[in-house]
Amino acid sequence: MSFKKVSLLLLTAALTVSMTACGKVSSNQNSSTETVISEESESDADTGSDTDTDYSDDSMFTNRDKEIGYDETTATIITLSDGNSSSSSDRVTISGDTITITEEGTYILRGSLSNGQIIVDADSEKVQLVLDNVTITNESSAAIYVKQADKVFITLAPDSENTLSTTGEFVAIDDNNIDGVIFSKDDLTLNGNGSLTISCAAGHGIVSKDDLVITSGTYNITAKSHALEGKDSVRIADGTFTLTTGKDGIHADNEDDESKGFIYIADGTFTITCDSDGLDATSDIQILGGSFTIQAGDDGMHSDGALRIADGTIQITESYEGLEGKTIEIAGGEIHVTASDDGLNATDGSGSSAMGFGGNGSAGDDVYISISGGTLYVNAGGDGLDSNGNLYVSGGATYVSGPTSDGDGALDYEGDAQITGGIVVAVGSSGMAVNFGENSTQGSILVNTATSNSSGEVILTDSDGNVLVSYTPEKSYSSVVISCPEITTGNTYTLTANGTDTTIEMTSLIYGSGNGMGMGGGFGGPGGRDGMQDGNDGNFPGGTDGMPDGDMGTPPDGGTGSTTDGEARGFRQGNKPDRMPGQSDGSESNGSDNGQTSL
Repeated sequence: MSFKKVSLLLLTAALTVSMTACGKVSSNQNSSTETVISEESESDADTGSDTDTDYSDDSMFTNRDKEIGYDETTATIITLSDGNSSSSSDRVTISGDTITITEEGTYILRGSLSNGQIIVDADSEKVQLVLDNVTITNESSAAIYVKQADKVFITLAPDSENTLSTTGEFVAIDDNNIDGVIFSKDDLTLNGNGSLTISCAAGHGIVSKDDLVITSGTYNITAKSHALEGKDSVRIADGTFTLTTGKDGIHADNEDDESKGFIYIADGTFTITCDSDGLDATSDIQILGGSFTIQAGDDGMHSDGALRIADGTIQITESYEGLEGKTIEIAGGEIHVTASDDGLNATDGSGSSAMGFGGNGSAGDDVYISISGGTLYVNAGGDGLDSNGNLYVSGGATYVSGPTSDGDGALDYEGDAQITGGIVVAVGSSGMAVNFGENSTQGSILVNTATSNSSGEVILTDSDGNVLVSYTPEKSYSSVVISCPEITTGNTYTLTANGTDTTIEMTSLIYGSGNGMGMGGGFGGPGGRDGMQDGNDGNFPGGTDGMPDGDMGTPPDGGTGSTTDGEARGFRQGNKPDRMPGQSDGSESNGSDNGQTSL
């Protein structure tokens, strides 16, 4: 968004889409193996920087992380009971309702404690805790506290139902700042075929000060702060998660090492209701699959680094900004975003404010949105796709119901916007409307409607009457950007919006430049002249590709400009420089013959 608003309309209208995409139609738019822990062979997972981190299951998870088996005949049994807990092993010490495990091994816990605690204090050894229908409540500290160990595995016994809770404010018991129901100073893995319910009145659900890994199990977490937190990383291979939080649903935060503090999700089912971000990371977020339903008070997914989505089903039903990161890469999946501000926002957290206008600044190539696959639906109160750098589309299908206010646009970018493949239909207000830019190799059309409150289906047909693309926006609109591989220079097309037909002759690849600030637009006029324009002003034939190839984590090659220092607004806000509707990017225009058509 060009500037943040004090009050924003929350958009929750139901999505109705009907699309025929260049020749094809899309409908509308969800065994245990016994193992003794001391016999395991485990290699440490790679935690390199963004440029050398191997984001793959083999790197993120060890075989032991996924192993849910245990040998009960050789394990140590701990029976929990208020004032009467017991264990026959000298590796377990019991003091009142505090049970401390001091050596490596597998420990099976059964029973309940109304105000107790399990402590793992095992130096540099590996410990497995098996929760077999366990209930532990603690009034002022963690129910399970890993004080020291090499790594701890918490396994949910098959079909078991386990409950852990902290009912009051956290009170210090040593030098560590314990603030979670499960709190670990070292690497922590959870797995199994049972369920775990966690409630925390004053802090977090599960915390690891190293890597937090979850590979299986069912988790129901209610917490005043974050539900899942890992300092170095949160890595999830699978599982079912219902997270209700006063802060973030899943949080990774390492301010000291920018190569850490990342979130990696391979699969799983997630229902997240949170007052802040659904997912939040100080480094990267990598989504390879899974099903997500997120209702967020702030961002649906927020990354200070790269936000990459390769596959999965994502429903962000409520958010301030839907997807936010320094870079946003979408290569697959089906994504629905509802945002009161920007649908997608790529920003590095800085902005330029030359006398309050954005026209004097340009963007760096290291900030971008790249869409190379998948299907994306955006309903945004602010900008639909907002890049404080470059915008690249090389594949997939993208549908945007953008803003109704003239201070925002369905598409918005500070650098270059290139389309070389895929389908885009982006509708919204006309005041800041922009088209794709001169380096595009696929045709793109921008037109304004005759009225500012148009509604109804948008349809593009070729000269033979074949429907290339159709889309039913979720609200009224006054401009349409539409692109499809079938749009080529020298051919004629008919665009239907709100029942009105307009014939468009493509004399160049880009038809209509727009009024906004992107590289594809000039100063422009208030909406173009009535009737047909030739679409040549501000339009250029396709240039070099420069597009990312869709590989996850591969940045684009090209773009233009560099971000001025300006006024830092803070990455959390993700603001671009303020600008006024119709403000020029420096290109000349007579204010009327801007290559747009008014329907």
